Amino acid sequence: MRTIKQPPGLWTTITLCSLLVTGCGYQQYHAHPLAAAHGQVSLRAHDTGDSGFVAYLSEEGYTTLPEQWGWRELMYCALYFHPDLDVARAQLSRAMAAIATAGQRPNPSGSLGAGRRTEPEVPEVYSLSFSIPIETAGKRQARIDLATNISETARLNIAQTAWNLRYRLLSSWIEYNAARQNLSMLEQESSLRNDIVSMLNTRLQAGMISSVELSNARLQWQRVQQALVEEQGRIEGLETQLASNSGLPLDKFQQLRLQRYTHEQVLDARHDIDITNSLNPAAQDAALLNRVDIRAGLASYAASEARLRLEIARQYPDINLIPAYDYEEGFHIWSLGISSLLNVLHRNQGLIAEATALRETEAAQFEALQARVIAAMDSAKSRYRAALQALEQARSLYEAQQTQAAQAKLRFEHGFADRLELVTYQLENVLAQQRLLTAEYQVQRAAAALEDSMQLPLENLDPIPNIPARSNRLHTPIQETTT
Repeated sequence: MRTIKQPPGLWTTITLCSLLVTGCGYQQYHAHPLAAAHGQVSLRAHDTGDSGFVAYLSEEGYTTLPEQWGWRELMYCALYFHPDLDVARAQLSRAMAAIATAGQRPNPSGSLGAGRRTEPEVPEVYSLSFSIPIETAGKRQARIDLATNISETARLNIAQTAWNLRYRLLSSWIEYNAARQNLSMLEQESSLRNDIVSMLNTRLQAGMISSVELSNARLQWQRVQQALVEEQGRIEGLETQLASNSGLPLDKFQQLRLQRYTHEQVLDARHDIDITNSLNPAAQDAALLNRVDIRAGLASYAASEARLRLEIARQYPDINLIPAYDYEEGFHIWSLGISSLLNVLHRNQGLIAEATALRETEAAQFEALQARVIAAMDSAKSRYRAALQALEQARSLYEAQQTQAAQAKLRFEHGFADRLELVTYQLENVLAQQRLLTAEYQVQRAAAALEDSMQLPLENLDPIPNIPARSNRLHTPIQETTT
């Protein structure tokens, strides 16, 4: 028997070719360690003089950095610097990468074999085979739909995060200004009560009044002094909160020149929102559809639909084509095999039942979310209407008190009233102004809560600016998202 010799290096050539094919395009691992101090350094690096932030303001219509910073300018800071948006962007990047993973087709596999019998006259034996998987029943498209809907949820999460930042910043801005206005009014009240205590003390020494009257006045003055100290400490806390909501470190935030409002500017504010027309059922329905969490709930339900479709498709087994070549004892043998999973013990009933239950859960959660949103909108509308009514009443009382204070001043100038009476009316005027300012800021709080319930800016407030696309601290690629 004649032995058929194979070309030298056949095994080596096949091995090198297979390694060359499978080894192309591999990515390299690059370490990116994260230390606890890194976040602190990153936060302290947030500065309104940052070139990227200046360019962002330029895109929003600012030729230079603002001389005075109001809540809208601070909102730009929050959208650019706040780390919550970095987290949302990173989650979106992960979801977008999952779409690429879902669209990948299964890789084929291959095997090589070589052998030799102990008889020297028997030639060597070689074998080469491949396994080519073929997905059936639309599994790949179902995976893509599932990942796409999950990525839509992540994209909407960026808008939801931006809205939450807006509401938190606006609320802290309202509280900060209300506290500063209240501090100013308390200083005026303290000064007037101090004058009253001085005048009553003089009258006590003259035997004109009892010590009880002076003690009551002194207690009221001490109460105001205590309120002044507490309000000053509260302002410091609100300033820290406002800086945090702006995404800036406290030392950089304190360098900003914030807008200051006088009592007259606050009291002259008008709220021209028509509750009947602006918040009618049609407008509420539009706001309900505009809410980001409603749209995210629909995306989550669509993802559960895609998951159920995927599990149903997995009932049908995939097919593996197995072409093979064998060389044995001088014969070239070609073959084609087919393999598949036999659904004998189960047909994926468990995962189908889980996916069905998940879809029902998502539907129930969506209906519950709608009910909560509608209830929140109705409640916020009622609070806003009540706050407007309280403001009008406080304004009427303040105007009446102003008239009385003006009359007291006129009587004092003509000698029909003493200074104690004049200062007492001035104090009552300050207290009425305090109540009016409190009512005004209560309307602003109610308006912000109403906006939050609809996730739709009212006519007297600005909408959310575009969200800048900015690399986060881990240098993760991001997808640009705007609201």
